[in-house]
Amino acid sequence: MERVTVFLRTALFSYGNADAHLPNGVMVIEGKVLERLSGGVKIETDLMLDLRARELSDDVLILELPWAKVDHILVLGD
Repeated sequence: MERVTVFLRTALFSYGNADAHLPNGVMVIEGKVLERLSGGVKIETDLMLDLRARELSDDVLILELPWAKVDHILVLGD
């Protein structure tokens, strides 16, 4: 599994209440690529950051990100 930093074009959507599945304002995701899909990429998150690189969460989530949401991916290695 490749370790990566994913830079998003826009923040991920989340409800702003107690049922939020991730924090508001996520713009950068650090984690591992689980699978590259035709429509996007499946990531296991290690860390989620805002636009100013402030830590929003270190909860582990599995996310499928559509390619249209991704600006670029920095590959850090295995």
